[in-house]
Amino acid sequence: MLSEEFVARCVERLRRDVPDAVAIRFGGSQLHGDAGPYSDVDFDVWVPEGPRDEWPSWLDSDGGRLVRVSSWIRDVDAWLADRGEPQAWAFCLPCADRARLCWYADESWRERVTSAESTFPAGPPEIDHFEGYAGKVANAWHAGDELALRLAAQDLAGSVISVLQPLNPRPPVHSRRGALDTVLGYDVVPDGYRDDLLACLGLTGNSTAGGLYASACRLIRGALELLDTHMSTFVELSPESSAALRNGTLRRWVEHALDGAAPGPGLAG
Repeated sequence: MLSEEFVARCVERLRRDVPDAVAIRFGGSQLHGDAGPYSDVDFDVWVPEGPRDEWPSWLDSDGGRLVRVSSWIRDVDAWLADRGEPQAWAFCLPCADRARLCWYADESWRERVTSAESTFPAGPPEIDHFEGYAGKVANAWHAGDELALRLAAQDLAGSVISVLQPLNPRPPVHSRRGALDTVLGYDVVPDGYRDDLLACLGLTGNSTAGGLYASACRLIRGALELLDTHMSTFVELSPESSAALRNGTLRRWVEHALDGAAPGPGLAG
């Protein structure tokens, strides 16, 4: 647990180091209560003019314990605009970032940045990315390129998460680990989803290239089934993909890629 004296000392240093600061906010795992012994202490520092995007950090001592302090200096307009964008760290799920306003230059700035929790929306279903990454998985398998296969499988997993998100609404998440738990706990999913998703994300043991490709194919085909079953939902959320969904060309193209991709040298195992 951080001491208040330590937090105040960090705020004073940031005020000296960033003389044009208009507000300073403390957040991250130290505030959330789930910090480990080596977690950073995170501060947001806002300045009035931009563009500004800097990440100064330093090491300091709190009660004899060495602590890494991280800060993010941004202009206020950029920070306010960012609140309307999905966050990659949360797998583009709806998310919230709790924080405590520690200092502000005057009341006008306090009113602009006073929210204790920044909320971010969920991302849209990335149907076009899903289609593209399915092709990249098939290409890597056909080329016998295991590293490309593993990279494509990671990208595919993210796109599948985005496709499944509208079918599995959840409250906002607050951490990367919490986001992973949330997507692994989805209810409307393909058969074998949890194990296949972990394999494609590279978060399980040393799976063979053949096993990874099988997991990716199950995810792809299972997502296609759900896209068909819930077509009206996806047509409404992703109108640019509606033609390919309605006339079946998305399914035909993906199935063609998977069925036609013979394994390259060394990837059949």
